[in-house]
Amino acid sequence: MAQAVEPVTPPARIWAGVERQLGGAAHKPFSFWKTLGLIASGAAAALLAVAVLLPPQRARISPSVEGSYIAVLSDPKTNHPVLVATAERGETVLRVNTLDPAIHVAGRSLELWALPRGGQPKSLGLVSHEKVALKLVATADQSLGDVPALAVSLEPQGGSPTGQPTGPVLYTGPCVKYW
Repeated sequence: MAQAVEPVTPPARIWAGVERQLGGAAHKPFSFWKTLGLIASGAAAALLAVAVLLPPQRARISPSVEGSYIAVLSDPKTNHPVLVATAERGETVLRVNTLDPAIHVAGRSLELWALPRGGQPKSLGLVSHEKVALKLVATADQSLGDVPALAVSLEPQGGSPTGQPTGPVLYTGPCVKYW
């Protein structure tokens, strides 16, 4: 159908109007797309060069978590986590964070115990309402290295009078080496 019609050159005033509406680019209709294509090709080449020339970076673990002992203590009936305890290998501080403040009992104390393999429970200290830093007798490696679990017992105000748990054990959890 297009071959059946003779081409007609528009009058100069109409052609000038078309150029004005197109921003003067009627004689170069693809210059915008060519420029955009060149820019995109350059960006793709730069990304390819960076991906090929730069070595991949390994993910790094935060130093505060690398080489740590971590325990999550929970209610054995509900498996609801109530405490998190963490200690870095070479430090003498055990950080305890209470996840559920409702675990505290008025007039009584919650005492945290290390449960070493084949030994008697060792008190790590009293757990307060939110966060507490308990002083370990040695580095975490020495204090927790042979401790597969931690436990919390309900004790009289101020803690166990005997150095061993006297009240019921309320919460337990594995003590895991993280490295």
